[in-house]
Amino acid sequence: MGFEAAVDVGIIVLAHFKNPARRHAAQLLLDALTLKKRILIPVNTYLGAYIIMTRYLKLRSTHVAKALLKTLSIESPVFYGNLPKTIAEKALASASTLNISSWDGYLIEMAKELGVNKIYTIDEELKRKIKDIEIENPIPQRIMKEYRQYIHGKYPSKSFPKP
Repeated sequence: MGFEAAVDVGIIVLAHFKNPARRHAAQLLLDALTLKKRILIPVNTYLGAYIIMTRYLKLRSTHVAKALLKTLSIESPVFYGNLPKTIAEKALASASTLNISSWDGYLIEMAKELGVNKIYTIDEELKRKIKDIEIENPIPQRIMKEYRQYIHGKYPSKSFPKP
């Protein structure tokens, strides 16, 4: 089964806690999990989502784990759990060359390796740095603006990593 896109950690985060963008992110995941759209979900995005949701958003770890595990319990061929050493090596080289995070390097190299030509992410900076893979935020701009206002209102003094 060929995939047309992959999702980044931020989409997983948005889909698993109450926020203005949840409905859009959850629909994208549902479309992937039910094969309505050919979207690959790297399993390790759930580990990153757990860190962001518990450490930065300060959500209860038991609630976060329950929400993430519920989605992970679905049997679907869209979950990608393979991390070959060669992809990790290329990811680190890309991260260094492009001045991006090692995670972003992994996502890009995994996509290239699997013939995926699009990454769904809320990371606007990635869009400016990557040219050979389409980078798209699937959440409407208006909703993203509401989400950012929500986050800054709820956590005014926090500095968040790019999910």
